[in-house]
Amino acid sequence: MILTALLIALPGSTQDVELPATLVTAPRSEETVTTTAAKLTVVSGEELAATGERSLPRAIGRASGVWVQETNLGGGAPIVRGLVGNKILILVDGVRLNDSTTRFGPNQSLNTIDPATVERVEVLRGSASVLYGSDAIGGVISIWTRRAHPTGEAGTPIEYGGAVEGSWSSAADAFQGSLTGILRAEKDGVIAVGNFHDFGDVTAGGGGEIPFTGYHGNSFFAAWEHDLGRGRDLALSTRIHRDFDVPRTDKLIVGFGQSEPRNELYDYSLQDRMGTVLAYTDESGGFWDRFQVRLSARGYREEREKRKTGSDTLAFETDEVTTAGLGADWRKVIGEDHLLLVGFDLDHDDVDSTRVDTDLVTGETTERSGSFAPGARYTSSGVFVQDEALALDPWFLTLGLRYSAFSFEFDDVDSGERVSDGFDALTASAEVAREVGEGMTVVGTLSQGFRAPNLEDLANSSEFAGGEELANPELDPEESVTAELALEIDRTPWHGTVAAFYSDIDGFIGRRLLDEGDPGEAGDETWLRENVGTLRIWGMEGSVRRSLPDPDSPYSVEAAASFARGRQHDPTVDPETGEAPLGGVDARRVPPLFGHLALNWDGAGSDRRVGWARLSWLWADGQDRLHPSDVGDPRIDPEGTPGWNTWNLDFGGATSFGADWWIGFHNILDRRYRVHASGFDAPGFSVVVGMRAAF
Repeated sequence: MILTALLIALPGSTQDVELPATLVTAPRSEETVTTTAAKLTVVSGEELAATGERSLPRAIGRASGVWVQETNLGGGAPIVRGLVGNKILILVDGVRLNDSTTRFGPNQSLNTIDPATVERVEVLRGSASVLYGSDAIGGVISIWTRRAHPTGEAGTPIEYGGAVEGSWSSAADAFQGSLTGILRAEKDGVIAVGNFHDFGDVTAGGGGEIPFTGYHGNSFFAAWEHDLGRGRDLALSTRIHRDFDVPRTDKLIVGFGQSEPRNELYDYSLQDRMGTVLAYTDESGGFWDRFQVRLSARGYREEREKRKTGSDTLAFETDEVTTAGLGADWRKVIGEDHLLLVGFDLDHDDVDSTRVDTDLVTGETTERSGSFAPGARYTSSGVFVQDEALALDPWFLTLGLRYSAFSFEFDDVDSGERVSDGFDALTASAEVAREVGEGMTVVGTLSQGFRAPNLEDLANSSEFAGGEELANPELDPEESVTAELALEIDRTPWHGTVAAFYSDIDGFIGRRLLDEGDPGEAGDETWLRENVGTLRIWGMEGSVRRSLPDPDSPYSVEAAASFARGRQHDPTVDPETGEAPLGGVDARRVPPLFGHLALNWDGAGSDRRVGWARLSWLWADGQDRLHPSDVGDPRIDPEGTPGWNTWNLDFGGATSFGADWWIGFHNILDRRYRVHASGFDAPGFSVVVGMRAAF
């Protein structure tokens, strides 16, 4: 749900005032001369809202064609080109959301950003480690929050206003509401957004509620922008998002291959994420055309209550991450042939982790080691340079180089001794583009990527699949090489893209079975994180859009499809022989072939109360290419996940008193299905209604 505030002027002014179209960005996020729509998808807040989806991950998935996995309703992990978790980097206003505790697999990070605060989302597919450092192997999800820019007009009245918005969805009896206030003066602009949300248990296709899915929460966001004059700007933003009593659904319901759930209780009693960014931007000229420096403070606190099925022990766990960051970018046009970009990043994490066990029979409490080792610290830094070369016209070239360094330390849980070490990495990228015909551009990319082991790998020993997973401070970084060939066609009324990609990830960090435990009992195994081998991911993506019947028509049709396949050469999958099966095994959690077909109508500018409509058909093929760990995952049918498709109708407009409204009918045929690797069945037939009114 994205809130677009409508402003009114002070008494005495008769003209409505809208926020200017100036985009908030950082120099390194600007498109290069070799960027195409095959690589970068930009989705506005209005487009996200038009999906009618209840969460930011689901809205991004619908609007951009990204596969989204949900272990629970409070999660939502994007899978880009077959990769998930800490191989996909998430940014908010140019600052990392990923930290040193970001998990190997799906996580809830993206769901802790309130959709009402989002101006736009940029989805960058493929390796982007040169610009953004660790974790950006599969892609980058870059979120830009809303701003109220100063008017820049002396002597004009102060503008103020706001909006109230609410939406309801029947599939989970979900309600969301937000209130926005905006003030704009000559030199200053302020926006504030408060939000609350309450989700009930999901009703699956064909009827029947899925227990342990609902939760509730609230958030607050504020941003201040000050015009310093002569192209200089200072911006301060802060956000707080809290979710309460979020069940880990896949642990609490009977999954595939189970006769009972693993846990009787597994709740994230608190997920509390905050972030503050102070950014100074200078476009006044001089030696650099554009310069930005960002100072950030971030924090995440997670509280978990867990009790295994049949156990009398209640565990209360807390992880708290505090991050300080500094980043800067300089951009300069050199002559007529080069556009130079340089920058650096520095982030430091402090992690505190505790656990208290309570015997429910005796009431006795015992303090135990938390998930992360005591005194855990993690520092990452990097410098980069990128050059856009224009002298070879009609060929255009973008070259990049980055050096990164990492260090970590913590107290060994057993010996108490201080453990410390570090890594470094040098990565490069090259992208070349050429126009091969009218409106046709071909782009070839060769890029290196990397992911440095973080504290989740190095210092976190915790539960996995009912058993125990041990940390390993001896890990090496994952290193990747990605090749891509893309074609973009822009010939009115047609627009289309197609891309083929191949990624080779060496030193892939996975899990090795140390102790099988009782062979007749699942969930008592012991695993060790380890560099297990090589992962190869390849596939194709394509999209096409056409106005019907001509460019000026309000009708358009669009279609898109994505396919990825992965093979993992991992000797640890056969612990008896220590040899990988011939040809390797299928990679974990890779989505099936999926896509959508849609018919759109945009009646903007007409006097009709219905201003837009979209009829969409979403589909996915079956997925039976499973890693051995997928076969044993209670979220995944060991025979494979069946294919599915849904029909959806969304439309909206404006009322006679100026409020915007929207209605959606989702999964109209009430199909029961499961998104591959998700922890519960998808919602069945759902009615979504919403309204936004200015004041």
